Amino acid sequence: MSKLWVWWLALGVWVIASVWVHIFYIKRVRLSTEPVLSPVRIVDGTQLRVQLPGSLFHQAESTLRPLGNRSALDTLADYLIAHPRRMLTVMGYYTMAESKMTLIPNLGAVRAHVVQQYLLNAGVPDDQVQIWGKTSESLLFVSDSTSALSFAFQSVLINADWLARHQKYIDLFHPLQLYCPTGSTSYIHTPDNEQFAADAIAYLRVHQRERLVIVGHTDSVGTESRNLQLSRLRAMAVRDQLIQQGAAKKWFRIVARGSKAPIAANALPEGREANRRVTLLVERR
Repeated sequence: MSKLWVWWLALGVWVIASVWVHIFYIKRVRLSTEPVLSPVRIVDGTQLRVQLPGSLFHQAESTLRPLGNRSALDTLADYLIAHPRRMLTVMGYYTMAESKMTLIPNLGAVRAHVVQQYLLNAGVPDDQVQIWGKTSESLLFVSDSTSALSFAFQSVLINADWLARHQKYIDLFHPLQLYCPTGSTSYIHTPDNEQFAADAIAYLRVHQRERLVIVGHTDSVGTESRNLQLSRLRAMAVRDQLIQQGAAKKWFRIVARGSKAPIAANALPEGREANRRVTLLVERR
């Protein structure tokens, strides 16, 4: 009988201990009434899936809390640089109470701007990130902290302006494309193609036996004869602008290709945008 009593006592202690562990360890989250900030997810289909900690800003502040040496924002920057045709929208949120505390009309936009600057400093082009700010009275605060951000992606609209901005000047012996609006003989000026023009004039002034080849192109819309004429006019318009900058007419060789040398599919609108161009290249002799 004494042994049976010991076993019953041991069983009671075990039951009590199990219940205590279950309540105070396994289900301890249920005992807390304080909510938990969810991480901020940054997702672009199946290609990018990262997340930031939920506590990004203090209440009524726009300074991004420290994220460590290598954070999800660095991964995001690498992704955007590798995918220049993906546009990122950063939305910053704030409450009206925060606005009254700071006297900043749109604290959400300021918070989004902080993230934008982080990405630009990491090398992301400024036209690849847009920001907005909006109020959200459901914004969650835990221990004076909040997340206050969301991220969304969309495809960049490829047009002549975008193509011109992304055409980089390497040197005079690598082809440089000048992009033209539909039906126009004028091209979109950028710092890169203006630098090419200045360097080409200086180079040809010293190396007068060499020539700058100016090749005009069009998309496939219209007749062959009309496109050939338009491509020549585009090349001549570029030559005339260079002459106005101090070049001699004899330094150039004009070539008209019409729609015969596309660099993209004319079946797509963005392909036609890419084919309306003038190619510059110094020809060594």
